[in-house]
Amino acid sequence: MVKSVTIDSSVIISSLLPNEKRHEEACLIWGKVLSGETPAVMPCSVLVEVVAAIRRRTGSELLAVEVQKTLENISAISFVMLDSRAAAKACKVATKTGLRGMDALVVQVAREFKAELITFDIEMQQKAATVL
Repeated sequence: MVKSVTIDSSVIISSLLPNEKRHEEACLIWGKVLSGETPAVMPCSVLVEVVAAIRRRTGSELLAVEVQKTLENISAISFVMLDSRAAAKACKVATKTGLRGMDALVVQVAREFKAELITFDIEMQQKAATVL
């Protein structure tokens, strides 16, 4: 069985914006999810972060909406809703690691689903290593 991944918004955003430093690397990672080769599980907050970043960086509301619809319809992605149980677990991750709130949600999902965390955020990667 193929191991699932939890992909941070930094990677998805880099795959969508050609001017990003790690665009090519991000496209390789993201391409495996898009093709169905690698299943992904992510908190819904990643969807919001990606859509907001695309709107902010491109100025295009239309493009942001298109990205949202596309992400929501990729069969290899499972978006996990935040409930009180998941929030409590993410709080523990944040307390233990010192991660920012949204980053703690991403790490909590990776931890819960035993998925590989993929991020371009060095601080997040280092802090997450203590709980994954």
